[in-house]
Amino acid sequence: MDDLVEGLKAGHSGAYERLVREHGDRIYRFVKRLVGERWAEDVTQEVMIRVYRSVASYKPSGRFESWLFAIANNLAIDYARKRRPEVSISELDGELTGESFVSAQSAPLEVIEERERRQVLLRAVERLPADQKQVFLLREEAGLSFKEIAEIAGCPLNTALGRMHYAMENLRRSMKTHGMQ
Repeated sequence: MDDLVEGLKAGHSGAYERLVREHGDRIYRFVKRLVGERWAEDVTQEVMIRVYRSVASYKPSGRFESWLFAIANNLAIDYARKRRPEVSISELDGELTGESFVSAQSAPLEVIEERERRQVLLRAVERLPADQKQVFLLREEAGLSFKEIAEIAGCPLNTALGRMHYAMENLRRSMKTHGMQ
């Protein structure tokens, strides 16, 4: 990762291409779940540009991914404040097909049931309160530690853990309401 940061700081175009190649898809998926598919590409591009322009301020005391997702999170929040997100399940689930999360040996009924479970879960994530949704996506989509999440969210570690706990409780309750475990 150090060579990527150094390349970005030096202004090498290859480093920017590597940034987009290695992190672009994850940032896009994360942003899409916060602002919707319609605006996700624009916000993702803004994240990459912002990272490139502000890499000089990156302090290697933390993980690069944490810094990167903090920028993505902040830009997505700013964008969501300016525009009302227009998120639908078809947008969230666009790149996911039954084949992407069910083995090829599954029976058609199992594929349909798994797809339905996925859609119920995505709708439940959509309905989470903003603070719970933020922590859930930073953990599940970005793969950040709770310490990193607390820093990004600007809250104590226990608050981040509590938000995740309540998010998981809400998701479990929603799945149970739909007869799914």
